[in-house]
Amino acid sequence: MRIHLMFALLISIFLVSANAQNATLTFGSQEIPPFNQDQDGHAVGPFADIIKLICQSIQTDCVIETLPWRRVTAEVKQGRLSGGFPLVRYPEREQDFYLIGPVFYTFYAVYAGAGDTFQFHQAKDLAGYTIGAFGPSGTLNILERTTAGISPVKIEMELNNLTVLKKLSVGRYGPKGLGFINRDVAQYLISREHIANVHVAGEARREGYYLGLSRKSVSADVAAQFTKALTAIKQSGELAMILTKYGLVPTAERTND
Repeated sequence: MRIHLMFALLISIFLVSANAQNATLTFGSQEIPPFNQDQDGHAVGPFADIIKLICQSIQTDCVIETLPWRRVTAEVKQGRLSGGFPLVRYPEREQDFYLIGPVFYTFYAVYAGAGDTFQFHQAKDLAGYTIGAFGPSGTLNILERTTAGISPVKIEMELNNLTVLKKLSVGRYGPKGLGFINRDVAQYLISREHIANVHVAGEARREGYYLGLSRKSVSADVAAQFTKALTAIKQSGELAMILTKYGLVPTAERTND
């Protein structure tokens, strides 16, 4: 009788472990083209394609939802979402996320309005300016790090990147106003929305974009599997093909700052 009980216990432990391993992972991201877009209820973009490949590789079902960014970060921290993307790496973020990657690199740029001859070369060039940026976000964190110790600088936090571009295009930040935006996102939005009167005034920082897994609800073992699968996708050339498909430059072709 005792042997039967022990056998049943071992089987139940195995089944729980298997179910945990194969549990559906749910990811969240904001609408941030070209990195993620919602098309008829489906997430479309390079991260979605990469996550699907990884999940196939580790034989795990994955779902991707497009949500407001504040909700994404809050629910990943609480463990209600398994992960989120795209994420910039900084120490505070690593307390809540396993950061997988970098998946690829991207540039953040300073944008100026029409007729503004401002050129960005170094952080101190921003002294005396009002700068719009989407936040709270990695973009805002990068801008705050870039302008640390520079005075005076006024940062205006906006609900999204499109608001930054539109306000900049009509001079809402004043005669000494600028925008700080991911270059790929800005160029996509400028083209899609036909935004005039803004231009790149200089590239500020090169940053890696990561996939973040929740430390609250995802095990370190699963995070390690994601890292291993991402490395395989890079080495096979699949990642470069995905980035090219969406008009992005593969990591290996990025130049240094």
